[in-house]
Amino acid sequence: MSEDEEEAGLNNLTVVLVEPQTPGNVGFAARVLANFGVNSYRIVGNDPRHDDYAQVFSARASDILDSAQIFPDLKSALSDMHASWAATARVGRNHSVTRAAVPLPDLPDPMAVDGRVALVFGREDAGLTNEEVALCDLVFTIPVAKGYPSMNLSHAIAVTLYELFKKYAPKGPPEHTEAKPATREEREIVYQFFDEMVDELDIKEYRRPIAKQVFRNLLGRAYMTGREVATLTGIVRKLRDLVRRSG
Repeated sequence: MSEDEEEAGLNNLTVVLVEPQTPGNVGFAARVLANFGVNSYRIVGNDPRHDDYAQVFSARASDILDSAQIFPDLKSALSDMHASWAATARVGRNHSVTRAAVPLPDLPDPMAVDGRVALVFGREDAGLTNEEVALCDLVFTIPVAKGYPSMNLSHAIAVTLYELFKKYAPKGPPEHTEAKPATREEREIVYQFFDEMVDELDIKEYRRPIAKQVFRNLLGRAYMTGREVATLTGIVRKLRDLVRRSG
């Protein structure tokens, strides 16, 4: 078996660009995906694939560019993903639970389970909106010099995929497992029961959304199988019922 065959690459990742403004970046990004064994490419917004700059800058990765899927919004682009991680240059402080970001070197292994993981990158000038970030399971940031925190879109994708590739890219064919990752719908069920339990607790009103968001942050950073989430859902539902009866 050749060295190329032994390195399977990051083949369960999907790179999602939200409304990219420069077709050249879209082409460069296709080349980066090819460098690290990523074949799944999605673009939210207008279709830039046939722009001359996109085609020229994609070079030998034109097949990845041409096969990119176009979606009208981020929600639809993530509908079949098992996990989604959003890149941001704006980092919240420790007390900001909705914007708390994981440093890129601390991202978990995306190859740990048999499921698809989306890496979401925003617009070159404004990044992702808060509503778009809320659709993702966690937020990560690339450590850079404080004096110039903004990175070119294709460079940010390259740095991210390089970091994940050097740490997690498997050697040899992937091992098959019976464990299936939890779906987005399965996670939403446990979130719903947790939210209902929090609403029954005797805590200050302003703390309720914080508690709910922290729970989402914790599950978003964890790889969970469908069986694990089903077990957690049953426990949280019983806790909700217990709180209601004691209220």
